[in-house]
Amino acid sequence: MMKEIQQKAAGNVDLGTEEWIEQYGRFVYGLAFRLTTDVQEAEDLSQETLLKAWLHCPELKNPAAVKSWLRTICVNEFRMKIRKQASTPLSFSDDLEALEREGNLFTESIPSPVEEVIVSEEVGRLRDGCFLAMAGKLPLNQRAAFSLVDMFGLSIPETAEILDVTPKAVKGLLYRARLSLESFFRDHCGILDEKNPCRCSAWIEFSSNRNALQRETRTRITVLDYRDTGYQPDEETRRQILHYYRNIPDRVPPQEWYDTVASAIGTFFKNNAEKTGLS
Repeated sequence: MMKEIQQKAAGNVDLGTEEWIEQYGRFVYGLAFRLTTDVQEAEDLSQETLLKAWLHCPELKNPAAVKSWLRTICVNEFRMKIRKQASTPLSFSDDLEALEREGNLFTESIPSPVEEVIVSEEVGRLRDGCFLAMAGKLPLNQRAAFSLVDMFGLSIPETAEILDVTPKAVKGLLYRARLSLESFFRDHCGILDEKNPCRCSAWIEFSSNRNALQRETRTRITVLDYRDTGYQPDEETRRQILHYYRNIPDRVPPQEWYDTVASAIGTFFKNNAEKTGLS
């Protein structure tokens, strides 16, 4: 029975547990990292996603669609986790009618790189960390839509299916998310405008810990909302920001993570076999 489940989950009769995790682990981790914007949380979320996928693999009717199936599980696990962590219950609180109206204001922006000098690897990591930290300050559903479309590269219809809303509502979520990020970075980030106060190199000089900036922004800012400042859209700033978000390097989970996931799946089936008297 276990082998049959493995075959169906993997979509390949030659793949077992460890091989299946090796094949799809990096894909799931990449999405989890963009959703959580945190290495440890990404490892936890991707492990939970793969374990749940393995346990529910008989529900996968089309093995060729395994990646879209894993994406849906990962996003649902993420949203569930955030809701559990919240001090007050969270739901899809955005007014869907209002979202769809704002979806009419959404226009696709072509990413535009900023003209800049080549930066050191350390500055690049700090810059990417800052952009990720601020994406983590978006409201739950805006964060999910922005991560799926603008960081993970899904289409709006694919994202609408995962979030179980209309494509126009996804456009509304993206409209709000992009404006909120744009309103923050336009007046803060020295990469976008050299007259702005925040510079990665200054932060490195200030602290030898390259995570200092991310911790500062996480502590100082609770949630991003462009409506708090009366911000007006700036297309060029948005295009520059999208360039950075769409080019944030992939993170690769350590080998220990793969081993942990395989062990968790193996332990579950072993315990289940003992309870049912199977081996």
